Amino acid sequence: MIAGQRSMPLKWVLAPDPGLDLVSQIAQETDLPNQIARILINRKIGTSEQIINFLTPKLSNLHDPLKLLGMQAGVDRVLRAFIENEKVMIYGDYDVDGITATALLYIVLNKLGAQVDYYLPNRLTAGYGLSETAINEARDKGITLIVTVDTGITAIDEIEYARSCGIDVIVTDHHEQGENIPDAVAIINPKQNGCDYGEELSGVGVAFNLAQALYRALNQDEGELEEHLDLVALGTAADIVPLVGENRILTNFGLDQISRTTKPGLKSLTFVSGLMGKDISTGQVVFILAPRINAIGRLGDARQAIRLLATKDEQVASEIARKLDSENKRRKSIDEGTLKDAVAQMDEVCDLDNDRAIVLAGEGWHQGVIGIVASRLVERHHLPTVMISIKDGVGKGSARSIPGFHLCEALKKCENLLIKYGGHKYAAGLSIKQEHVEEFRKKFVEVSNETLSKDDIIPKLHIDLEIELNDINDDFVQAIEQFSPFGPQNMRPIFLTRNCEVLGRPYTVGRNHLRMKIRKGDAVFDVIGYGFGDMVHQISSDGCLVDIVYVVEYNTWNNVTRIQVRLRDIKATVSTLSPGYK
Repeated sequence: MIAGQRSMPLKWVLAPDPGLDLVSQIAQETDLPNQIARILINRKIGTSEQIINFLTPKLSNLHDPLKLLGMQAGVDRVLRAFIENEKVMIYGDYDVDGITATALLYIVLNKLGAQVDYYLPNRLTAGYGLSETAINEARDKGITLIVTVDTGITAIDEIEYARSCGIDVIVTDHHEQGENIPDAVAIINPKQNGCDYGEELSGVGVAFNLAQALYRALNQDEGELEEHLDLVALGTAADIVPLVGENRILTNFGLDQISRTTKPGLKSLTFVSGLMGKDISTGQVVFILAPRINAIGRLGDARQAIRLLATKDEQVASEIARKLDSENKRRKSIDEGTLKDAVAQMDEVCDLDNDRAIVLAGEGWHQGVIGIVASRLVERHHLPTVMISIKDGVGKGSARSIPGFHLCEALKKCENLLIKYGGHKYAAGLSIKQEHVEEFRKKFVEVSNETLSKDDIIPKLHIDLEIELNDINDDFVQAIEQFSPFGPQNMRPIFLTRNCEVLGRPYTVGRNHLRMKIRKGDAVFDVIGYGFGDMVHQISSDGCLVDIVYVVEYNTWNNVTRIQVRLRDIKATVSTLSPGYK
């Protein structure tokens, strides 16, 4: 949410009832409450075996890494580099996924005895992806093998150039491929045509699979890799990939590993972030740890983040962690300034009554923060958004999307106006000549208007179950906690309860957060609604009735742990609105 403001009104969508007979059968077989069984069935986890595997993730349930198309060829080429004592470069991306993937392979190849270096492009001067500049640097260092992580699937010309320089390239990536793929020694990407891996991995997840395959090929103790699951969890959670299947297993064990990490850099990072000694959740990775790692790459040279994650020196780790924390504070200040500029520009160039996309461009906008600002505008307006930073006649853009709008497919329809583009369904990057920005704006809005219906641009709040407050107890909450780690396609379950009575007078805390108590029947709960402070004016009277959509969780305050209701949305019933409310 922006500056403490709530986003636009949500349409409540209640999950269907899968039928009492099926729910009762699964509940009996798994010894779970009926409500929990119903949620799992609706999330396509509908057999006893699937539920057991979901609730008790095991590393032994990970796939064989050789199932990834191209993995055997990649392993063979790396082993040849070991045997012939070749110099190897890990080439990554400057976001958290790319940084953790680079650090992981750098640490692993070092441990296995390779001559290995790493390279991360500077976001501000080099931009995204493999470049001739980097290839020239590799050639000058005598490097004969480049392994890309979290990038490379669209680097057709660059990989051809590397071959002309006598450098082989192995691509490990997880982004969408184009019509053609590079002529690399090996391409390891679960999204490439012909790969039936069946999982949507993060970039660091693909890199971990390569590390596993190398350990097996060399008959090394694969258990050693578990200490690096902290990096896998960081990159996977930060990249907002589905937290189901293999991603969920890796993140589950990786979050535990962060809490007990032996890496000086991660320990220092958790310390400056105020998380030292705490159990780490995906939310804390996404909103506390990842922004600090990202900040250094957004504002300059991301290689400092690799030094942080790879160093064994406590003092070096502490110095870099403090710098990352400082850079994150500076990044926040830049975010706010760019956001204000963007909102002001929207009044001039956007027709939100008719356009189903937002495209903004500005000279002097910091390339490192435009993706964050685009995400905030999507939260507020629920429209695909492109933010373009222009410098010296060229624009670098970051795009964010909503369900039902595939960014890469939309950008493909505009590709004649772009220098290049790439990314995911929901996040993408692009570069464009300044003189084409206005035409691109018109074309992108035209594509969005053709693709999205009026219903598509109404944000939906998907509700797992309607329950009564009396259903909520420790057993119920503990069953929900077994769903963690939470993330895309495995969000914390959301519940609806109607006609709850407000006790006493609600009040605001913090920037704009709602605090109150509610009661229905014999059950009474504390409620927190982040960003819902404006609702105080609607429900200010004792006894007001409200319908609430919420999650339940434990909250610890002053060493006392209680069940807490955290709002996702709230509606006062019409008959009980405060007098004078309009």
